[in-house]
Amino acid sequence: MMPPLLIAFVLSFAVGPLLFLLLIQPDPTKPLLAALAIGALAAALLGASLFDRSPLSGLAAVWLGWVSAVAFIAHAARRMMHRPRTDLATRVAGSLATTIPWFGLATAQMLSS
Repeated sequence: MMPPLLIAFVLSFAVGPLLFLLLIQPDPTKPLLAALAIGALAAALLGASLFDRSPLSGLAAVWLGWVSAVAFIAHAARRMMHRPRTDLATRVAGSLATTIPWFGLATAQMLSS
């Protein structure tokens, strides 16, 4: 596995789920939901503006936006349904969802080689 792909793998399967779990630790409040939504949008826009100058930084910013958006969705689901099983389900599903960008990168790498 090439070093950039290995870095993306570690980010997707280790850092992403851990960051997601840190972002959903507090109880879902309206200010927290607003901060996550604004943060996700800002990171995605920053990533889009950085792609020309620094593709790796742009990709990292878009990935950070993705993790923030997944945390926002998990918080919204937890806020709508106040059940213990919902909390566990959003943690598991969100942790798995943070790994989705890896499959896109791996597929693109496979198709380009």
